[in-house]
Amino acid sequence: MSPDEFHNALRARSEEIVSRLARSGWRFWDRTVPRNAELRKNLERVHTAVADARRLEREGKLDDEARTVLGELLAPEPPSSTDALGKVLEEVDQTLIAVGDDAFLCALLELEYARDDLEGGAGITTWRTLYEERPIAASVEYAAGGTVAPGSLEEARRKLSMLYRSRQTLYSLARARSGTKAMRLVWLAPVMAGLALALIIVADVAADDASWRSGLLVAVAGALGATLSGALKLRDQLPRITSLRTFWYAFALQVPIGAVAGLFLWIVLESGLVEIADQGADWAVAAAVAFAAGFSEPFVLKTVERIAGGGESQPG
Repeated sequence: MSPDEFHNALRARSEEIVSRLARSGWRFWDRTVPRNAELRKNLERVHTAVADARRLEREGKLDDEARTVLGELLAPEPPSSTDALGKVLEEVDQTLIAVGDDAFLCALLELEYARDDLEGGAGITTWRTLYEERPIAASVEYAAGGTVAPGSLEEARRKLSMLYRSRQTLYSLARARSGTKAMRLVWLAPVMAGLALALIIVADVAADDASWRSGLLVAVAGALGATLSGALKLRDQLPRITSLRTFWYAFALQVPIGAVAGLFLWIVLESGLVEIADQGADWAVAAAVAFAAGFSEPFVLKTVERIAGGGESQPG
């Protein structure tokens, strides 16, 4: 690919991505609008990579081989699949690191330092996962306004390449594990829901003072508590994309878990193993306890501990 062909192809791709990202999301009939947040993020990364590649080409930093590789990766229309686009970006990152200049590499280093401060130790691969020293020589020399020594630049190139490769490999492994786990959680959800329904029916048939209406009430209250817990977790406690990708699979099981927890505490209250001081109606007490059980798994575990401990007297 000649320099002119490279420049024209990447300029057209840059304009197409900007136009695609600028389209309004309310046009639901338009399939070209990227509504997936992760896909939009990756498209923005493609646009940034195109800008970096064009700058390196203008400054004469790309040889024929690098120009051809980057042209083959960036010029075609980006895949609509998030996973496929992510794999393309992995190759783009490694190619740009291999040919990048001091401005490009030192900018990446600063981004990695900042990401390390924000997310280091949170179960993802950041700078501190592989290296102890920061900032390294290239960052210090570039920030001081001096010329970055070739040895320092090569060190930055080598460490960034290893960091990106390690992150990509470990992230793929984590996604495979979480995806495999999530699919099995989905299959457990209907099984648990069916068993909860069976418990309500059996309790209605086996006990004169237990009705299916009471069982259904506590099951729904427990499921509602679990739903509220999941909503709060989604709003406040899931910053990682990996967690967000698997949230709905886990949530599919969390709702029947809440129903089962509510039914369990309903049985415990009816058995008299645990008593709760109250002055309200029986149905309201049972619903409130079931809701708390669905919302808080520790609440259920503490009740189990009390029962396992022989019904020792503890504060309510």
